[in-house]
Amino acid sequence: SDSELIVQQKAFGWSSEDVDMQIADMASTGKETTFCMGDDIPLAVLSSKPHTLFDYFKQRFAQVTNPPIDPLREGSVMSLEISLGKKGNPMKPLAEDAKQLKIASPLLNSNEVESIYESDFKSQKLSTLYDLSNGPNGLEKAVASLTEKAKTLAKNGVEIIVLSDREGVSSKATYIPPLLAMGAVHHALIKTGLRMDTSIILESGQIWSTHHLAALIGYGASAVHPYLAFEAVRSWHNDPRTHKMMENNKLENIRVEKAQENFRKAMEAGLLKVMSKMGISLITSYQGAQIFEAIGISNDLVELAFKGTPSRLG
Repeated sequence: SDSELIVQQKAFGWSSEDVDMQIADMASTGKETTFCMGDDIPLAVLSSKPHTLFDYFKQRFAQVTNPPIDPLREGSVMSLEISLGKKGNPMKPLAEDAKQLKIASPLLNSNEVESIYESDFKSQKLSTLYDLSNGPNGLEKAVASLTEKAKTLAKNGVEIIVLSDREGVSSKATYIPPLLAMGAVHHALIKTGLRMDTSIILESGQIWSTHHLAALIGYGASAVHPYLAFEAVRSWHNDPRTHKMMENNKLENIRVEKAQENFRKAMEAGLLKVMSKMGISLITSYQGAQIFEAIGISNDLVELAFKGTPSRLG
């Protein structure tokens, strides 16, 4: 129901602006919201308002030496195609290394995630939820437990790990921030030499903008399933106000499937735009590249999940 959706959105850090501006614009036009040139909101670390972890990261971009790509005119040389599964040694290619699950986009919907579970590839879901009764130290313990489980799965031959908070938060359980969960598992597997043995899909309710998508892929995700954003698109389409605007020709009269397709198209175009700022043409080159700087993240957290990321004011 709409009331349950709002509760979940509130828990994952959504604001009414995110729905009324970003989701509505992307679903109706297939393009990102047009914002002003300047950014006059306080940095997350200096703000008195609560922020998602994504807000503490800024995208870096090419300056002088690396000419960026134009994603509109040079889109033919750019690709969001990515492969899931165990990666072999490129210096010693073997026939079995060719077994990969190729997907056209890192942005997945529910049906596509289900088809991955049903494929020949060994896949397993890991919940990123943890019990609130564990107190203030519960998050640290939950991250440690998650990374240990991921290492065990990778050792046991699981080729695709899905980190998920889809069961939803409640009065008794909350979630590990998806960027923290992704970064911690990514670096834990690198440290133990298991990273190439498995791909990671991130399924979370805290993904609704291209920055969120880019950050998760930049810290190692092979694919992302923003289930709550797709729910928000459905809710926006079913809203009587939306139908009234369609009847008055203020919005294009589209079906809910088209609205979701528009949202996906806008997110993918935004991701290409982010990549182009660094002159990167392939999503496989952007994945795990960590082309971000953190502002206000402590050194111990950087060491745990974002190793190698420059952090000012940490």
